[in-house]
This record gives sequence, structure tokens and C-alpha cells, in this order.
Amino acid sequence: MKRIGISVILALMALFTIVAPALAGTSTDVTVTATPSYVSFSSLPATWTINGITGSGVIAINTMYYANPLGDTTAPSATVVDAECQFTWTNDSSVNIVITVNCGAFTGGSGDMTNGNTGTNGATTYGAYSWYSGMTYSGKVIMKSSGSSTLYTTVTPGADKKWGVEIKTRTDAWIGGTPSTATMTISAVAA
Repeated sequence: MKRIGISVILALMALFTIVAPALAGTSTDVTVTATPSYVSFSSLPATWTINGITGSGVIAINTMYYANPLGDTTAPSATVVDAECQFTWTNDSSVNIVITVNCGAFTGGSGDMTNGNTGTNGATTYGAYSWYSGMTYSGKVIMKSSGSSTLYTTVTPGADKKWGVEIKTRTDAWIGGTPSTATMTISAVAA
């Protein structure tokens, strides 16, 4: 009986040794990759001297000025073309982006003006619009000090787009000739 018991034990051990390696591969790993979406955006040039592209760089009261390389007092065509746009934005993001443009008050000099936020000027306020190449000029967007409507809704990753603005200066006369400055903020968010 002992021999049969030992033989059975040895047979079971041999069987376990053969089966055990087959059971070793009961798990495997899966590599999970999570690539984040991101927004990266730029607009150039970073400065604009009103009436300084082809003009004198000096502004007058109650006058419309365009960021138009063809002429500071030249309105864009009915359908805006690249050559009529001073600025270029670039979408370096991994996603489509939406663009808005705001512009604050002109301060620090003799030509101070606040944004009237309606597109029209007044005694101490300026009116402003933004537009882009390819759009119908009559569809231009009011550029407010904050909360402007969307200028462009789907800039695809890697895309560039030409764009411009216009500002109509206040109606009251200046008190001197010291330059005032304002900050135009171009915002991009994921579409």
C-alpha cells in the first residue's frame, strides 16, 4: 500500500509540475495612454500704431482707422481678403479653438477714450469692430472692452488666419498730443 501511495503522490507531483507552468500566464498588462488636449495660441504682430501703417501715426477726432496694410483709412472689401488684414493668429493647439477679441480703454496720454461697447463713438468713447479674411465685411463683430461676441468659431489645429480691427475715435477734441495706449486681448478657448 505504501508503494501505491508513494507512486500516486509522485504522479500527482509530476502532473502539478507539468500543469503549473501552463497556469503561470494567468494575467497580462495593458498600457493605457492618456493624451491631453491643450490650447496654445498666438497672434502677430503684437503692436498696432493707429494710423501708423501707411499714415502719419497721429490720429484725428471722429475718424475711422483700420488695421489694413493697404491704408489706415481704407475699409476692407465686401468680402475681406488677406491683404486687408494686419494681424495673423495661429492655432498651435491640439483642438479646434474659438476666438474673441476685446479692447479696453485708451489711457496714459492726451487721447484717452473708453470703449463705448456698441461699435459707435461718442464724446469720450471710441467705437470698434473686428473682422477676418474671408468673412463678409458687413458681418464684422463689435469689439467691446469685455464680453465681445465670438469672432471666429472653428480654427483647426495648425491653422493660421488673417484678421483686423477698426477703431472710430471719440468726437471731442484732444487736450494735447501725448500718446494713449490700450490693450487688445485676443482670447482662444477649445471649441
